[in-house]
This record gives sequence, C-alpha cells and structure tokens, in this order.
Amino acid sequence: MHFSQGDSTCRAISASLAALGGFVALALLACGEGLIRAAAWDGMVRDSAGIEIVENFGTPLWHEGETWRLTEVVRIGAVEGAPEYEFGRISGIAVLSDRRLVVADAMAHELRFFSPDGVLERTYGRLGQGPGEFGDGLLYPSVGPGDTLLVFDRANQQAHVIAPDGTWLESFSTLPENGHWFGMVYDEPPTGRLVSIQVALRLPEGGLADSMDVLLERDLHGAILDTVARIPTYMTTLKPGAAGSYYANMVDITLCNNSLVAGHNYTHRTVWYGSGGGIERIIDFPSERPPLTEADRAVMMTRWDQLAEQYGLPPDQAEQIKSTVHFEDRYPAYAQFECGPAGTLLMQRFRPLCELSEEEVSQIRYNLGRPPGAPVWDVFDRDGRYLGAVDLPGTEWVGTVPDVRFVQDPDTKAWFMYATWSDELDVQYVVGWHIEGPLLD
Repeated sequence: MHFSQGDSTCRAISASLAALGGFVALALLACGEGLIRAAAWDGMVRDSAGIEIVENFGTPLWHEGETWRLTEVVRIGAVEGAPEYEFGRISGIAVLSDRRLVVADAMAHELRFFSPDGVLERTYGRLGQGPGEFGDGLLYPSVGPGDTLLVFDRANQQAHVIAPDGTWLESFSTLPENGHWFGMVYDEPPTGRLVSIQVALRLPEGGLADSMDVLLERDLHGAILDTVARIPTYMTTLKPGAAGSYYANMVDITLCNNSLVAGHNYTHRTVWYGSGGGIERIIDFPSERPPLTEADRAVMMTRWDQLAEQYGLPPDQAEQIKSTVHFEDRYPAYAQFECGPAGTLLMQRFRPLCELSEEEVSQIRYNLGRPPGAPVWDVFDRDGRYLGAVDLPGTEWVGTVPDVRFVQDPDTKAWFMYATWSDELDVQYVVGWHIEGPLLD
C-alpha cells in the first residue's frame, strides 16, 4: 500500500480498518488521495477508492452550552386508572407522520393508537393465529409507505400489514428460508423504507448455513425489492466461546439518510451502505473501552444469585450455571445507536455495572448482551462530524432497552422524540419531548 500525504495518519486508519476484518473488507484502501481538514473541526475526511472515510478526533463542534433542549409534551401510561392506559409489556412503538402513536403491548396482544396528545383512538388485535390476531411474544411495529404499519410477530412467525386507521390488510410468513431466519424489520421515517435482516441459521450438524447476514429491502407484501448489504454474521465475529459472554460483540443496524448503517459495538465505528449494497462511508470516533473489572463481575454474580433464589434453584445447580458465565475483557464501545433528528446519528454511552445501585442491579436481565445505557448520547451530523454529547431524558436503562423514535412534524417542522420508559415501580410509559437547538431550526 502506498502512503503519501499524512503517512502516519493513513497507517493508523488502515491498521484500524484492517482489524475490523471482513466486516468492512477495507484493508485494500489506498491513502494516496490526500486528506482534507474541515474548517472549525479537528477531524479529517478522506476519499479512498470511492469510499468516504470520516475520522473524528474527539473535539466537539458544538460550543460549550450549545446542545439540544428537550421539553416533555406528552406522557401515556398509568399506575392505576383506565385499563387502556395501563401497559403490560410494551415491545415497540411507532410514530406516524401526523405524530399519532402506535404502541404494541405484547402482554395484551394488541396495538393501541393514540393521538399526539395521548388520547386513545383505537385498540386493535387479540391473542391468536388468524387475521387480526397476534402471538404470545414480541410485537414490533414499523412504519412503511403511506403510514401503513408492518408488525413483526415473532411467536406466529408472521409480519402483519395494518392500515393507518388500524384495519388489518394482510399477513405474510417470516419462516426461515434459504439458510436464514427472518430477524427484524427496520424502517426509515418519513420515507417508509423497510429493510429486514436475515440471520444465518445454525445447522443441526453444527456450523452455520452462511457466513453472512443479509439485509433485504422489502415492500409491504414482503416481496424483496433489493439486497441492501451482506455483512458477516455476528455469530462468526464472536471469539471462540464468547456466545455466552457478558458483553460479547453485538450487531447494530439502523436506516439513516437513505443509507443502511451497521456496526459492531466492539469499536466506535459505523459503516454506511448505499444503493447496490456498496460501502459509501465509514465514520470513526476515538474511544477507550474500559476493562470489565472484578467489581463489575461481582455485580453480575450477585444478580445471578438473586435469580437462582427467585427461581428456587438448588445451590449445586445454581453454582453449575454460574460456572458457565463468562465475561469479555472490556466493555463495548457504546450501548446502541439510532438515527436522530435532521439526519444525525446518535450513539448511546453505557453505564459500568459497578456504578449501579442495589435497586438497579435487581433489574438486570440475565440474557442481555448489552451493558446498561446512560442518558448521554454522542451526536454526529449528517456528514459524520462529531457535534458533541446530549442528555436524552427517558433513555437511561438497566434491564430493558427502550424503544426510541424521532419524527418531524410536517406542518411546523419541529422535531420530537418518543421513548418507552419505566418508573421505579416498573410501570411502563410512552413519553414524548419537543426538541430544540442547533441543526433543528
């Protein structure tokens, strides 16, 4: 590989890219095209073989005190009151273009439609396997073209097409096929673009049917419109024996700015795929991954003891299960990421286990592969430049990852954030905030 201007920087970038292996397959990129330093920004933009590489060095573009301001505008949920405002288990939310809210309650097996002011308009669904019925498991609504909903129903292995007024239109199967199982559907408001992830199946004789997960763009009938990207399955990127580890490598995917954004949380790097499945951009950000200390491990073992007692496991069986628990050496680089207002990308910071209170420790779910999320998110603009950090209320979590949605009002052009949130009594709410600040006016 030939290096010209900025030799040392190019070598550092190339080494970090090569370390990502097959995920981006960019070790072949040349650094000879030159480096461009953006005004008032300490980062670097580089074009190499038609791929834009955005290298942030950590200094925010936002000045001190220059950040977003969030004001609560609606809260839906109740400890006691009308049953339609009490939630059993919120498994997902969707926001329509007119800011009506659709809340999926997996325990009640239904969708609830609320006005922007939080007034119930309609309840739809019941337990079952036929038209207008949902299975006893995860329900996750996505917004497709024309505000039509595509509801992923894991238990019934179906996706249901629901009109904006709550009328059932059709369903299609999400059973495994071609060596992959149907994972999840991602949407991109307000375009209505829908992309599903197809995860490689484990074979009965061992191994995987494919070394790649496939991202497919679909229409509302389930028909495949295009292959958006193929990325190495998270199963093959794990270290040997890491499948049962805290906190092993997790895959994150979102749709943003008409691109599919993918990343593995062992590095603070996102890869952006354009039309045709090619990589168009890589956004890099420096991060130190703190070690998982003995104090952190002790917190998790305490939680395992609590769970063993809760489920009445004999002491010898509980100790045998605990002996199978493993930990990564270091925490991930982030907790999760989302596409935010005005084409921004938001990456949530995590909370170390040893900083949790006793009450918070009791909320840890034993099967979570992500560390608890902090309310602080790092913000990158649509060009990939680091803007700074913002506190997003209602997004801090320990046991359950909140569903976070952003939408722009079509009339006022104002931006809003909606998120699921649980109080100290584990009562669930959907809360909405109006967002003001830089980039949003």
